[in-house]
Order: sequence, then C-alpha cells, then structure tokens
Amino acid sequence: MSQTKNYVWQTGLILTALFLLMLMLNILMPLHRDDYDYSMIYTTAVHIENFSDVLYSCYMHYMLHGGRMVTVFCLDLFLWLGKIWFDIANALMFVALVVLIYFHARRDTSLTKEPVMVAIASLLAWLSFPHFGEVAIWKSGSTVYLWSAVPVALFLLPYNLSLKKGESVLGGWMLLPMLLFGVIAGWSVENLAVTVVGLSALISWYMKKNGNMPAWMLSGCVGALIGLVGLVAAPGNFVRYDDQGQGKGILTHIGNQFAGNGEMVLYILPMILILLIAWRIFKIKMAQEKGIALKEVDGKITTGQWILLGLIILLVVSYFNGSFVAWALRDALYSGVMVPVGLTDPKVLDKVNNIFRGFEEMAIYWFIIFLIYGVAKKKLGLSGENIKLLSQHVKAREVWNRYESVRYAGIMLALALLNNMVMLAAPTFPARATFSSVCMIIIATLAVLREPIIRQYYEQYTEKLLYAGAFGIGLFTISAATVVMYTMQQEHNARIEIVEETVTKGEPIAYMEPIKMTNRALRHVFFVDFDNSVTKGGLCKYYGLEDIKVNKDDNNR
Repeated sequence: MSQTKNYVWQTGLILTALFLLMLMLNILMPLHRDDYDYSMIYTTAVHIENFSDVLYSCYMHYMLHGGRMVTVFCLDLFLWLGKIWFDIANALMFVALVVLIYFHARRDTSLTKEPVMVAIASLLAWLSFPHFGEVAIWKSGSTVYLWSAVPVALFLLPYNLSLKKGESVLGGWMLLPMLLFGVIAGWSVENLAVTVVGLSALISWYMKKNGNMPAWMLSGCVGALIGLVGLVAAPGNFVRYDDQGQGKGILTHIGNQFAGNGEMVLYILPMILILLIAWRIFKIKMAQEKGIALKEVDGKITTGQWILLGLIILLVVSYFNGSFVAWALRDALYSGVMVPVGLTDPKVLDKVNNIFRGFEEMAIYWFIIFLIYGVAKKKLGLSGENIKLLSQHVKAREVWNRYESVRYAGIMLALALLNNMVMLAAPTFPARATFSSVCMIIIATLAVLREPIIRQYYEQYTEKLLYAGAFGIGLFTISAATVVMYTMQQEHNARIEIVEETVTKGEPIAYMEPIKMTNRALRHVFFVDFDNSVTKGGLCKYYGLEDIKVNKDDNNR
C-alpha cells in the first residue's frame, strides 16, 4: 500500500511539474503572428467582442480559408476570453496529451502504476515534437495540432482498449456520445482526420469479424467520417489550394514527403536510438536462450567520448554567453570560404546566420544523445562484432513473433508513416504537420520500454547513465527555453510599447530596431521579428497602423 501511495505521489508530482513548466512558457509567450488576425473577425479589422463574433469569425474562416472549424472555434473563443485562460487551458491540454499517450502505450487507464514511464513520456514529448514552440505553445499553432491530438487520442482510446481486451469497454449508452465525439475527432486536422476514420473503421471491421463489435464503434466511425467531410468540404479549402497548390505537380508533393519526414527524423532521433538498442536487447535475450554467448567488450569510456563530453560543456558555456563558439565558426567560414568564392550576397549571409543561430543548441542535443548511445552500447556489449553475431543467429521474424510489444510498436510506427503519407494530397508538408505521427512514435517507444526484459537490462547496465543523460538534456533545454522565452517577451513588450505610442500619436508607421536575441532552444521558442509579413499584417490591422518598419541589419546576429 505504501508503495502504491508513493507511485500516486510521484505521478502527481511529475504531471504538476509538467503543467507548471508549460504554464510558465505559455505565460511568457505573447500574441504572435496569426494570433492578431484571429483576435478579429476573420478578414476584417473588427475585434472579437462577444460570443456571436466568435461564431461569425469561424463561419468566415470556413468559407474563405479552411475547414478546421473546431480548432478555429477554440482559438477564437479563448482569444476572446483572455490570454491567461488560454495559457491555463493550453498547459492542461499538453498534460492531457502526455497522459493519453501513456494510456495508449499501456493499453489501459491505470495512471499511477509507472511514474517512471510518465516521466519518460513527458520528456519524449518535450524533446520530440517538431517545432515545439509552434505546435504546443504558440496559440494559433497549438490549437491546430495539440488541441486536435487530445480529442483524437481520447476518442481512439476505447477502440484501442477494446481491441486489446477482445470485448467492448463501453456500454451501449455511449452510442450517441461516440457519434458526437467522432465528429469532433474527425473535424480536426487533415492528415490526422483521415487516419482517425481509417483506423476506427479498421478496428470496427476486425471486431465485427470476430463477432463482438459494439454499436458505439460503428457510430463513432460514422461520426468521424462526418467530421472529415465537414473538414475537407469547406469552400475555404479550395480557395487556399488555388493560392498554395497551383502549379505544383506530383514531384513537388513527393519532395514534400522527403522534407517533412526528414525533419521529423532529426527530432525523434532519441527514440530511434532507444528502439534500436531495445531491438538488440531482445536479440541478446533470445541468443542467450539459444546458448550463444557474446564476446566480452571493454565498457570503459573512450578518450573520444571524454573529448565529446568536454565539447558539450564548452558549447553549453558558449550558448549562455553570447554563443561565441557558433559565431567564431561562422566568421571562420565567412572569411575562409565564402569571401574567397564570392558568396557575399546579403541573402546568402542571412541564411548562413540563421543556421548558426540554432547551431549550438542542436549540436549540444545531438552530442549528448550520441554520447549516451555510445556509452550504452559499450555497457551492453554491443560491439560491431557482437551485433553481427546477433544478426546471424536471431532473425527479425523471431523477435516479431516473440514479443507482443514489438508487434504493437511496429503497427504504431507503420501508422505514423501512413499518417504522414496522407500529406501527399496537401500543397505543402511542414514538419509541424508530423505532430500526430510523433505522438504515435512516442507510444511505440513507451510500449517497448515497458517490456520487462528491456527495463531489466536498462536498470542493470545503463540506469544511472540514462538518468544522467535525461537530466542533462532536460535541464539544458528547459533552461534555454526559459531564458530565451523571457528575453523574447521583454523584446516583444518593448516593441508593442512603440506600436501603442505610435497609435497614440496618430502616426501611420511604427519604427523599431530588430530583435537581437534569436536563439530558438531546439525550436521550443517560436518568435519572428515584427517585419515578418504575417506578423506585420495582423499587427497593423489590429492596431490600425499602415506599416511597421524594422531597421534590419543584414549582418545582425
């Protein structure tokens, strides 16, 4: 009983800390870019002042821009209610998504039995969502991706639980609620909506084939289909596609897949390596059962790994002290390579500057991951020779047939890829659109990590290493995001004061200096200077200005 109480306390503490972190970041995040447009009745300069304005704005958006009525309604509603209510609701949504991911990984709704897995789910969500600041903190982005994923994950949970149990987990009275809930889940974001309809239909068919499909499954599937039709049939979709998709052939759509999936891989790298090690642990266990012994490996940290650790420390110090390493490398590249070959065009320089603005945070992240991966491999005896030995004696099909968690994870990974492939029909495929696919990959990773043999090996050989690595990555990224977000907020507030002062004076144009700090903390911070066309357009309309001019210096860091 005492251990159960400890688990309840530990789980509550983890989720509370996650909520407070997200609440702090949401409070620090000001209105930005599209937020100004959605604070007004769509396509007008009339500020939303009552609930009827919210509904009318949603209608205008549906007719002129796109079919995401549910997410746009939530965005307009909370922008009208006030920023602090949005901040609280957004933080709660993120916590809810982490809990639902954990439920899907366990395939039951016991929340307090594995606090370590809840912590891992929280960390993976924090690290792995592409363009985190856009999809989980920025208001216009989070309502599209985060606020779509939560009802979908909740809607699909009884399907998943029933499939696992082999019988319905809901009563017959859920027929109508699941129909309505299906409409909300289907009326989400395009690729996820297609996946929801297909998955609910497939599970319903499978349960019917086995003679025990409850009526609520079919009604939920029908509701999701209705929602999908409402989403894609919006007149605004055709208006937007004419603007964005005109002249783009099939090769462009295929190229978008490589770009979107490729960027996603950069963010899910920790999970790829976790799953790779787990796969090899399964093979080690099965090889031992066959009487095959691996050759001993020296588990000591190599000189190269010590050097890599020193480099990580240097980069961390640099990151919080003006990024002197990144800019020294940028200057060396400029003087040693770019100037001699004539690459001095301002646009080229701006692109190079943009790369080095995010260089250190990505380098620190990747170096820590590869350091942990390298040390973990040595501790587990996974030398190149032993890996080859495992491949010879333990086949992939054997592992697949042996472990249910592997099959479940494989299905989730395949579902994630199919979910991304739906974006072939879209004119563009930004990395943020992989949000729901990353949710599925996190579920797959947690499902494998929960396997007793995997936990046994991690606890026996790499527990301290993984805890230290998780703490280091978490501490760096959270500290960096907090510092950068706070600085950005101060910069933003100073510029809003200039805008308001300009309006008070009755002047048509606001002049301001560019924002100096441009670190992005693994894109946990999303902020673009005021001369961006989207931000400037919405701000000018919102405050009644003609223009905003930023005295941009092309060589500005």
